[in-house]
Amino acid sequence: MAVRGVSRLERATDWIDSHPVRAFSLLTLGYVAAVLALSWTKLLWLDELITLHIARLGSAPAIWHALSQGVDPNPPLLDLLAVGSLRLFGEHALSLRLPAMIGYWIGMAALFGFLRRRLSGTWSLAGVAMSLAMAAFNYSYEGRSYGLLYGLAMLAVLCWAWSLDPSLSRGWRNGALAAMVLALAAGISTNYFAALAFLPIAGGELAGALELLRARQWRRSAVRGALHGRVWAALALAAAPLLAYRRLIQQAIAEFAPYAWNKVSFDQVADSYMEMVEIILYPLLALFVFSFLVIALSRFCSHCRAAMYPRWLGRLASQQAESRFRILPTHEAAAVFLLMTYPILGYVVASIHGGMLSPRFVIPVCFGFAIAGTLACYRMFGHFHSAGIVVLVSCLTWFAAREAVIGYWYMKQKQCFYNVVDRIPAAEYPGEPIAIPDPLMALTFRHYAPPNLANRVVFPVDFPVIRLYRTEDSPEENLWAGRKFLYKMPIVTLAHFERSAGKYLIVASDDNWMIEDLLHHRYPIQRLPINPGAAAIGGFTPLAHGTPVFFTSVGDSFLESTPGFILEPVPFQRSENLPSAKLTPEGGRPFRHPWSPSFMQSR
Repeated sequence: MAVRGVSRLERATDWIDSHPVRAFSLLTLGYVAAVLALSWTKLLWLDELITLHIARLGSAPAIWHALSQGVDPNPPLLDLLAVGSLRLFGEHALSLRLPAMIGYWIGMAALFGFLRRRLSGTWSLAGVAMSLAMAAFNYSYEGRSYGLLYGLAMLAVLCWAWSLDPSLSRGWRNGALAAMVLALAAGISTNYFAALAFLPIAGGELAGALELLRARQWRRSAVRGALHGRVWAALALAAAPLLAYRRLIQQAIAEFAPYAWNKVSFDQVADSYMEMVEIILYPLLALFVFSFLVIALSRFCSHCRAAMYPRWLGRLASQQAESRFRILPTHEAAAVFLLMTYPILGYVVASIHGGMLSPRFVIPVCFGFAIAGTLACYRMFGHFHSAGIVVLVSCLTWFAAREAVIGYWYMKQKQCFYNVVDRIPAAEYPGEPIAIPDPLMALTFRHYAPPNLANRVVFPVDFPVIRLYRTEDSPEENLWAGRKFLYKMPIVTLAHFERSAGKYLIVASDDNWMIEDLLHHRYPIQRLPINPGAAAIGGFTPLAHGTPVFFTSVGDSFLESTPGFILEPVPFQRSENLPSAKLTPEGGRPFRHPWSPSFMQSR
């Protein structure tokens, strides 16, 4: 039975090595099936709905105007691609996410092409499967820029490697260089952090130049040959779109950086590795350490290899001693190393300019680890005929298990969201406003709830208090910037809402800023004894801050017509709710007030 199993692995290896393109096509079909299933399961969340509303504008000038108003701190390419996709396939989640799906697949194909230049089809496919097993896959079906950012970064590296390959024709190399320019320019037109994709190429160029100069004994005449002027000129040309986006970048930094949810800190470097490479990071690090030890033993301990125990370790060290080849040339190895250090590079760049960083901005780090992990496995175990297929099957098994769990989480999240929607009639005042002060919940509720509920949603804001209780206001800034032309949902200051409101329902978590703000201003609030069944509404792309529950309260128009409350409310002032407002000692400071009957009013 064991021999039969080995024979099947060998046959599978031989078939993939003989038909690598067909094998990659089969993997593509699996990828398509996975992203379609997950996209169908997952509800659109706040960030994606922002993309959808911008795409609904339908034209490049309108989109540019919206971005210049600060509705989204990203360049316009994704929004333009979303416009085209929505027009072709209709307005639904799949068409909104299609650009990200294609962008991620471009990264898969580029990774396969990069590895295929040095390894067999089986090992190249194993490297692609290893990348699928990392958390970057989560962005392949999200209607944001990260899938495109991911794919274009790897495409740029592949095209650069082709442009320097002497075995290719001159026309092919020139075409590859032009494609590199387009990939880099398209990347920074999708997400400003795609500027990091220039660094592996630039670092690879410098590493290759230093190696050549060293080989030529640092002769002055060798400098010109060591520097590929056409590559550096291409990098400069690819960076040109940043000049066009300069005002958009300045607008985004001025609007979002002061109270950003993702202020740059060195902790985000470790978070990026753990959240993007995810659990596969640990076996890969163990593999790198093991590879280093074996290579060190093979080179510096020749006399002790025969006595090494276990015996297979000695044989492995002896095989490494006999193998003097390098899988990657120096310039490509340097580029892969810099891909692996993407979070560190992102931290340095964000610290110098921008002040914002999150793990999703540096997801090409997964390419670095996929390439390095595949090469390390091949270096250690490539002499076993079926080792590549074992790595391939192991990674695909982990990928399938991981995505099954993710799909289950999304189903539970969707169920929790609709539980909240379905329980609204038991809590609401019919026909009265539904205040949802949580931006994650408000826009999703407006999109998915029945019209009789969605049309009554109001999104109130009080920026100083939001910053006090949540320390950031990025999503509120997004929605506030587009309140007059992008969103149909009323987005108003809490002062404006309270001035005109009668009785109304609040959908928010217990520790939401609006509840605390109303209590501080002595407005009556009642927490309703209704379980919304929404414990799993958070998750990787949350639909709410905390678990939403139901409250009722009243506005100034109700209080004016209904005297007799124990405490006289302190009216809100619009000027104190705006983004430019500050909390002052004179104006008071909101505080956590204990629930007490004196602040409650029965329905």
